[in-house]
Amino acid sequence: MTTASIPVPGQAARPSPWFRSAPFDLLLVLGTPLLTWPLLLAAKGAVGPDLLRMLLPISATGHYFATFVRAYGDRELFARFRTRLTVAPIALVITSIALIYGGHLAAVMLVTALWGFWHWLAQAFGFARIYDSKVGSFAARTALLDKALVVAGFVGTVVLNPNSTALFATLFLDVGITLPSAEAFAIAQSVTQVAVVAIAIAYVANLASTIARGQPWSWQKQCMHVTTIGYYWFAFAYAPNVLIAHVLYEVFHDIQYFAITWITCRARVQREGVTPWLRTMFRPGPAAAVLYIAAMAAFGGLDVLGRSMGRADPVGQTALGVFLAAAWLHYYYDGFLWKAREAALGADLGIQKGLAATVVPTARHALRWAWFVVPLSIAVSTSGRPFTEGQRLELLSGVAPSDFLTRSQLAFEEIKKGRLDEAGVHARASVDANPDYAPARLYLGVSLEASGDVAGARAQYEAALDAPDQAGAHAIAHTNLAAILFVTGEREPAEAHRRAAGELGGPPVVQRLFELGRYEPSPTGQRILAYEAILTLDPRALHALYELGRLLLDAGDAAGAARRFQALVDQDPSPDPLVALAEAQLALGQAQTARQLVEQALRAAPGHPAATALRARLGR
Repeated sequence: MTTASIPVPGQAARPSPWFRSAPFDLLLVLGTPLLTWPLLLAAKGAVGPDLLRMLLPISATGHYFATFVRAYGDRELFARFRTRLTVAPIALVITSIALIYGGHLAAVMLVTALWGFWHWLAQAFGFARIYDSKVGSFAARTALLDKALVVAGFVGTVVLNPNSTALFATLFLDVGITLPSAEAFAIAQSVTQVAVVAIAIAYVANLASTIARGQPWSWQKQCMHVTTIGYYWFAFAYAPNVLIAHVLYEVFHDIQYFAITWITCRARVQREGVTPWLRTMFRPGPAAAVLYIAAMAAFGGLDVLGRSMGRADPVGQTALGVFLAAAWLHYYYDGFLWKAREAALGADLGIQKGLAATVVPTARHALRWAWFVVPLSIAVSTSGRPFTEGQRLELLSGVAPSDFLTRSQLAFEEIKKGRLDEAGVHARASVDANPDYAPARLYLGVSLEASGDVAGARAQYEAALDAPDQAGAHAIAHTNLAAILFVTGEREPAEAHRRAAGELGGPPVVQRLFELGRYEPSPTGQRILAYEAILTLDPRALHALYELGRLLLDAGDAAGAARRFQALVDQDPSPDPLVALAEAQLALGQAQTARQLVEQALRAAPGHPAATALRARLGR
């Protein structure tokens, strides 16, 4: 029997309602969230966020390669679209690299994200329609409502969840495109809510009518909508951070794509018109499946390698341009490869009827490139007008006031301005929205520390260390916690945190203690303890001796101030320490000693303002 005479899968008398089989679909199509969610949570705890971040290009870029396998391994498909499959790679690679070298990476990333969003949405709709087609459901109204439900679900996720709203809004701000006002966006959210509810009601009503009339319907498709739309919503509304959200849905999407590509290519290689390497990759047996997965992961690994070189490196820039172009090609090819020769593709998927071979005319297809060219041109034209950090945060606050990242960044900006109370308000809101975001815990601790709530600050730093490390928060938390413990006299744990801060590249603990001592809104007692802790670590910290003496003198402890100033004068008998000691002696009633110290200061620095003023006081 020749390969041409082998029966095409799906031509049995009773077609299967599954893509391949119940176990295959439940694991790799419908029930994928039950696989990816626990695996990624375990991976996050085992390898940390940095290594988990590497999973994105390995998985995402790997599934781009699956598209290229199908496009260039199917000779009939390649012959039919030879011009597109030859010209597009050259044009898009050149465009991507040129824009990156021209300083327009933000524009490239925005267009990639928008196209990727459409791609996720299109796959969700396409999979749903495949399940309907498998059972013979081709009603135009049902198909329209499927599309409306998917669009509403995905758009609703972006518009109604602050985390995803801020994620997409940031991409626009990166290229200098402003955002709608808070009022305008609130209206958009209300319209979106109404649309989501109305479409859901219409969808359920149509499903009930279909079942009541005894017409074909797919319960698998209903599960498809729940797991796809629901998981997208879950990822961005519930996930602890944007990184995890993106990884969660990307891996889910990629596994589904690997699965359908495997099914179609396994069926395709049973007929003539494919390359030898495609036939080898999709031959029967587990070894071929391992080879398929390894090839995808290797392609993604090349992307990881390119990113590791850094965006400032010419090779790294070129690699980034190539792989971003690969993403564009993947989105572009999927727009017509999964629609071309529908009858043949349907046969590969086991669909026996309801499909016809249709191809978008060349002229109309060319016009559709405007959906890529126009947004990219707008993004490039605005990318030279970046917003300041203050402007970005103000605009983000308008559209995503509850986003934990935005509130955390606002807290950081307030800390830099010295407005610790305002920083605490933003940091508290961020912690309430996401208790596992370490930077927000850190900023809240700083605010509490400034208000004198040392115990509360300590609890926040400890919570930051219990949360996944992001933006170097653990290094600073170790430093700040060590400072608190030195102040409270807990020397052993303080030393442990100081060592940990040093290993992570955190700021010196003494520097943090000086910050605590200088911050005037802090209670005087806390500032005194900070300087005493500095002197415990470095007895020759003369500036700490001086500042500690000034605080004690202002607090009415003239004897304590005199001891510190005397220790300072013993090491540095310059005018400022001499005058400070004179003030302390005067407060103790030792006017004669004070006069002697003032005269000594004036001999060293005639006309010294503070010494001159104190001499005048003593003269009265």
